[in-house]
Amino acid sequence: MRVNLLGSSVSSMLTLSTLTVIVSMATAYAFSQVPASVPANPLHWSPTLTSDGQPDLQGFWRASPGGDTYDLTGAYFRPDVAVVGPLPQGAPGSSPSARRVRQTVDRVADPADGKIPYQPWAAAKQKDLAANIDNPTKPEHIDTQAHCLPAGPGRVFIHSGFQILQAPGYVFFFTEENDESRVIPLDGRPHIGQDIRLWQGDSRGHWEGNTLVIDVTNLKAKSRLDVVGNFYSPAAHFVERLTFADDKTINYEATITDPTVYTRPWKLTAHFVRGHMRDEPDGEMWEDACHEGERSADRMIIPANIAKQNAERAKRAKQLQQ
Repeated sequence: MRVNLLGSSVSSMLTLSTLTVIVSMATAYAFSQVPASVPANPLHWSPTLTSDGQPDLQGFWRASPGGDTYDLTGAYFRPDVAVVGPLPQGAPGSSPSARRVRQTVDRVADPADGKIPYQPWAAAKQKDLAANIDNPTKPEHIDTQAHCLPAGPGRVFIHSGFQILQAPGYVFFFTEENDESRVIPLDGRPHIGQDIRLWQGDSRGHWEGNTLVIDVTNLKAKSRLDVVGNFYSPAAHFVERLTFADDKTINYEATITDPTVYTRPWKLTAHFVRGHMRDEPDGEMWEDACHEGERSADRMIIPANIAKQNAERAKRAKQLQQ
């Protein structure tokens, strides 16, 4: 658990106990499912249902293609990975000094041009972040995931494998990276007060046929959508739709509205496949050792850090000479 986020070791222990109970309940519930069928519909696949009537999404899932949230728009080229085609002249990473690069996947389905509809000031901010990701000069240039901080909605599903468990009135998401969790109540309760802000936001869900719809508000907005600095503000509102296409496939779509950052709502999409099949009862997620307080980002080449490190070395050398 992240003690820093919870404020004290006592809170961490209590939260750990609470999550342990939740997981135990959900796991027990998962093994006591009563298979059922959705009423026949020639236009949609009919999944089995949980005992409270939910389409049964339980299992391990991953984005395909996935594991890469360098750039959601496909406009930037990532260093240090294999080339997939020629680089356009003037594209980021196309200079003679650039290392091996490849184009990332464009996950923006709307607008049709695949670009996030930023307001001018926000577009300038994102470009500044992108221009300094490899050679940061300010702490804010460093991606939040370099500090092992929570990824936030959208990115967390694409970057990391995850597990879904269900219990009456709830859907639970547990991610491989950073040990993040989301609890989605389905009982129609209102969102929490606007003065409370959370890394993953406040989620409320309901089912529309085979689609789980998750309404997300109350975002802390300290996370990014990707490495190159695409972002949102605390005013952002996510509506996530996970559509169960068949037993091995979920189609994901998130409509993101933020009138302080974007000129219009836009849509992020992904495709999820099972990480383990249902006939692999021993399948499990391996722990990701990334943790809050990870110090590697603090050692990145930032001029202020270099000056500080040099001063510390000089101080130690002087002490050794005395």
